[in-house]
Amino acid sequence: MVLPFAAGADVVRGLRAEPAGTVLVDCSNPVGPGFRLLTEGGPSAARLLAAAAPEAHVVKAFNLCHEDVWRMRPPVFGGRPLAVPVCGDDAAALARVRGLVRDAGCEPVAGGGLDRAGLLEATAALFIGLWAGEGADAQAIAPPLAYATGPARR
Repeated sequence: MVLPFAAGADVVRGLRAEPAGTVLVDCSNPVGPGFRLLTEGGPSAARLLAAAAPEAHVVKAFNLCHEDVWRMRPPVFGGRPLAVPVCGDDAAALARVRGLVRDAGCEPVAGGGLDRAGLLEATAALFIGLWAGEGADAQAIAPPLAYATGPARR
């Protein structure tokens, strides 16, 4: 089901009570007109979802790609599987979502706790603006790790 990011918390509140330990994957992007982040200065969309479902474990993942990418089996680019950042606070929930990422043919990347979900959302806003507004290749922004960390790692 695809929803505007702001509807997620309302939908979760409207469902029957979630069983304790339910894993909710937040793949939303709170991006508005002009590719601006709608949650800037406030809680991330993932935090809003977590507040609406306090018995669940929210994990932020799968939000950096267009839905067509997820239809690819597997999503591989330039011979490399797509890397998917995953943010969450519960080890068991993170393990389940990392398994989903691998099942999709991708590589999970530890993104930190749910407090870092807003960084994924801001990254999505930046990438969407670059792709849609500028036609830029956002993947070309990040050099290989050996160059991103300076000469000591090469």
